[in-house]
Amino acid sequence: MTNNVVDASSISSENEIKIFRFFYSIPVIGSFFKELLDPNSDATLYFLLNIILIWILAGFTWGIQGVFAIALCLVPAMFIVILCITLGKISVPSQRNEKI
Repeated sequence: MTNNVVDASSISSENEIKIFRFFYSIPVIGSFFKELLDPNSDATLYFLLNIILIWILAGFTWGIQGVFAIALCLVPAMFIVILCITLGKISVPSQRNEKI
């Protein structure tokens, strides 16, 4: 008989790959996400700059509602980050305990 045990890390990595493939398949922003993950590229800086400029453009176009709408859309993402930190899935650097 064979052992049909599935490793949880392989399942999560397969799901991550499917999520990355989904984002990469989006025609306009797929290439931005590919370059965003490349550590040797300056695209990370430009991507963040474009996101900030889009937020500012939303503020100019729709006023304070445009700024708040984007901020409200980011709330679930921050809940996920806080949950991952709480569960220990994201390592948080500890500060040194220096005595004065």
